Amino acid sequence: MKETYMNKNGFTLIEMIFCLSVVLVLLLLVIPNVTSKNTIVKDRGCKAQVEVVNSQILLYEIEHGRLPDSIDDLTSGDHPYLSEEQASCPNGLEIYIEDGQAYAR
Repeated sequence: MKETYMNKNGFTLIEMIFCLSVVLVLLLLVIPNVTSKNTIVKDRGCKAQVEVVNSQILLYEIEHGRLPDSIDDLTSGDHPYLSEEQASCPNGLEIYIEDGQAYAR
């Protein structure tokens, strides 16, 4: 009796569906972690930016003998202490100065 062997050159439909479902499950598990880490990085970047502004407030006070009234005092003039981009956080919050201290809102 002659035995016939099936020559398998590719995946069956069931194998393809199984592989795609495994990949989709992995993506569903990974995507929320990536987006939450992006938010954490932006929040930490905002805290770091506020500290940069606080250090520039100190330099402004040393050079002018008074505290800046607003962030505009630090971003304007011939030699600004901050660039316009540094007046806001990476997460979109605005940095403002109150009583000589920088805060984000």
